[in-house]
Amino acid sequence: MRDLGREASAARSPPRAPSFGKSKNDGYDEPMTSLDLAIVGGGISGLALAYWLRETAPERAVQVFEKAPEGGGKVRSSVQDGFTFDWGPNGFLGSAPDTLELVTALGLTELLQSADERAETRFVYRDGGLRPLPRTPGAFLRSELLSPRGKARAALEFWRGAAVGHEESVYGFVERHFGSEAAAALAELMVTGVAAGDPRRLSLDALFPRLRALEREWGSLLRGLRAGRGVAPGRLTSFTEGGVGRLSGALAGALGGALVTGAEVLALEPLAAGYGLTLASGETVTAKAVVLACPAFVSADLLEPFAPEASALLAGIPYADVGVFGLGYDRIDVPRDLSGFGFLAPRGQGLRSLGVLFSSATFPGQAPPGKVMLRAIAGGSLDPDFLALPDEEALEAVRRDLRLSMGITAEPEFVAYMRWPRGIPQYELGHAQRLQGLREALATQPGLFLSGNAYEGVAVNDCLRNARQLARRLAAQS
Repeated sequence: MRDLGREASAARSPPRAPSFGKSKNDGYDEPMTSLDLAIVGGGISGLALAYWLRETAPERAVQVFEKAPEGGGKVRSSVQDGFTFDWGPNGFLGSAPDTLELVTALGLTELLQSADERAETRFVYRDGGLRPLPRTPGAFLRSELLSPRGKARAALEFWRGAAVGHEESVYGFVERHFGSEAAAALAELMVTGVAAGDPRRLSLDALFPRLRALEREWGSLLRGLRAGRGVAPGRLTSFTEGGVGRLSGALAGALGGALVTGAEVLALEPLAAGYGLTLASGETVTAKAVVLACPAFVSADLLEPFAPEASALLAGIPYADVGVFGLGYDRIDVPRDLSGFGFLAPRGQGLRSLGVLFSSATFPGQAPPGKVMLRAIAGGSLDPDFLALPDEEALEAVRRDLRLSMGITAEPEFVAYMRWPRGIPQYELGHAQRLQGLREALATQPGLFLSGNAYEGVAVNDCLRNARQLARRLAAQS
């Protein structure tokens, strides 16, 4: 069954999304004139912030305003005809304490599902086939991704690796440590699944601080990795029912009337004590403090009238457009063994997709018995025109990629398509300086804060950790 053309935008939210609990989207029970905290944006960051603040300081009057019909932002999923389709991220690393504590508090522990052991194997599409990505330093040096000369240069990193005191792009970092051939082969793969961006523009320091810390400690990355340092702990984790969107849904349900959906904030203004918010409905709200947990470009528009410096810095954070396809097949129509997480497809290899995830192999249960669920990601900074394609043309581009890479010629029996215009923030060179500038600019606006994936981590765990830290900071304030 086809379900094409979903798009996350200000105008509408995709249909047939799962509904967990009730949100307040039909006005207020009584006029809301004053809040302790107003949160603009009901994505995972805004929902978690509200939840933790209410748990820590239940006496505070907190309200989340979300313009879409539901909360959750990109961390949502839908289930249709037995196929589970994650609209954005497909999980989180299962060892982050803040995330696990939240899951426990929401009563979701028994539904946690770790990725199948087969998902440890990942592939790259190269030279017309799927090649396994190396998982250890030794495997990397033996990898068919590099020529003998490239392997020799990469091996020298064990003795020549050294730390530097300046910011680098992801590409520049890999090139300095392992050589130009390794950078050409690996740098794009490092950023595709995280940011769908350009490794020559993305900041290693902002996007992968663990690697910079590993370099500072060991000099050589190979030495540090061999010692077992710098490897992100935990296995990818989701839920047995409802996909990763179960987390957002549970948060929305727990917040109840504290989450107001269908409520777009059009304007924000400083008052003598706090801030005034004007909603699209014409209602006005005042709050002692405000957290902008919306995309950076939305925050920029709200701040422009009274904080132009902060607004300009926020507007300068670029975003990449991405499209996500969910494709369901009968198992007999997928000739390839699905023992693995999926594959990445670097530019120049003949595929348009950024990668394909073997969703039902990673999380058994995301497809009915005898079926297969795949998730293809396309677009990104290196293919900015993909989202402009008509639905059927975009689908055909992805199906062509599956024919070339996996030999799938059958028409899918399930199709879902989610567009995310300006979907992933890009931590380009200078990101740390931009954040410092924002901190200085907002210091003149007491009671105004930022939260979300545009600042200090794009992953679900990053958003939850940062939201909890902010909740503690707000709770400590009188």
